[in-house]
Amino acid sequence: MSSEIKKLFEEKTSLFESVENKRRMKLWGPDFSQDMSDMYSPGFIAPYPSKNRKEKRIPITADWYRMQWSKFFNFNITTYYTDPIEYLKWSLKIDIFRFKNFEDDTPLLKTIPIYLGTAYEPSLFEVPVEYSPLHEPLFTSGGAIVKTEKDLLKLKMPDFYNSGLMPLSHKFYEEISKLVPRDYDVIFPKWGRGPFGVVSAIAGMENLLILLMTNPKLVHKMMRIVTNARIEFTKERRKFLNKIEVESTLWNDEASLPIISPSMYEEFVFPYDNEISIFYGGLRWWHSCGNKTPFIPIIRSIKNRIDFIELNWWNDELSRAIKDLNGKIAFIVRPSAGDITERNETIIRNYINGILSLCDNENFGIMVDHWQPENPSNADLGTMRRVLAIYREEAEKKVN
Repeated sequence: MSSEIKKLFEEKTSLFESVENKRRMKLWGPDFSQDMSDMYSPGFIAPYPSKNRKEKRIPITADWYRMQWSKFFNFNITTYYTDPIEYLKWSLKIDIFRFKNFEDDTPLLKTIPIYLGTAYEPSLFEVPVEYSPLHEPLFTSGGAIVKTEKDLLKLKMPDFYNSGLMPLSHKFYEEISKLVPRDYDVIFPKWGRGPFGVVSAIAGMENLLILLMTNPKLVHKMMRIVTNARIEFTKERRKFLNKIEVESTLWNDEASLPIISPSMYEEFVFPYDNEISIFYGGLRWWHSCGNKTPFIPIIRSIKNRIDFIELNWWNDELSRAIKDLNGKIAFIVRPSAGDITERNETIIRNYINGILSLCDNENFGIMVDHWQPENPSNADLGTMRRVLAIYREEAEKKVN
């Protein structure tokens, strides 16, 4: 272990053991464990009812994407996603800096979650991954491998060791595991993307939308293959690690208006989301950055629990969504970028109080992550700190 990485672990451990971190941990309840924080954004955690904890204020978390951190700290985003040592170093630095400078309620954990980008799951079906110093790893419609029924033969059950980014997954896990202190856990990559999102990468989004109308049977065949693959991946992962972790997140960005309608979600997506929930015994997080409000009555019928869902101020209908959730699923409200960067303090306070009033008596939290500055600076850091301070202050007033 290099002296730099050793010092970073020492600093993170010291912060982990701090009074402040203990305060943050308590906000998430006694059952909150190391693998329940999301592998990509650690602030997405299921809210814990205020009636069951000492600190009654709603939890508030914040983050920037890895691309923004790479610009802020001036490191190469491609190297970060392909070199395990660089990944470890900058992950530690980000964790430490975020904890010390984003004065929110995101806890520090003794974990190193490995996340290899949004193209991870599609890569397992040999959809090409595009790397660039200008963006995070991604897949494009040009890499789609299924255009017609005949192409279905190209879809093979992923090999846990050899398909797509799996060799890189094992390399990261092996090399990072050698460097972490004994009381730290390295989290092997998890399958997070929902079947519909993976199918959109396999078929290409435009082609998939056409197939939904012209060849629905082919769409169902792809959804079946991907759902089976996720379940098999989880079984292999558990066998490899010899333990069961919280693995039941569903990233469903493509399952939203206006991409598909509620009836399309019910026909093409819901059955497979439901099957995955049955397999896991519930879902940790049902996610979509799109407008999911009209889908909530259907999402609510997924068998077993859903720990939380997030509602976006910029495209969800908050009051309708809360009504339809009917207290059955906890939620996180995500303010829009414009609301985060608002300069008028009165408007900011009115805005957060509007959210607090709409969500009164609900089990919810706030995640400040929609604003991703193009070239983050210390001034942008100041903007984030300012809005977090105002949100906390108004949330405290609501309690008192």
